[in-house]
Amino acid sequence: MTPNSIRSVTGQPGVSRALGQGKVDALDPGKRGGGDISYVSEYVDALDGLGVKGMRSHTPDERVSLRSTGPATERAAMLIYRLTR
Repeated sequence: MTPNSIRSVTGQPGVSRALGQGKVDALDPGKRGGGDISYVSEYVDALDGLGVKGMRSHTPDERVSLRSTGPATERAAMLIYRLTR
């Protein structure tokens, strides 16, 4: 991860708390799987894992918790807003 990526991760929990969604911790990649951005994150600022909750990712049986789409959208929008200021 680049230094700016690390700063983005440390800023994410503040976004979640500001929205009343509680604290967000970075998960061990071995437990959550690798994001597509991991192929280039060594070279460019990147952040992954802002999406919805679900199970069986990237399989024919993938499931998404529809209740998680609103909070995930709010977190991403607030983070993007803060990163542009």
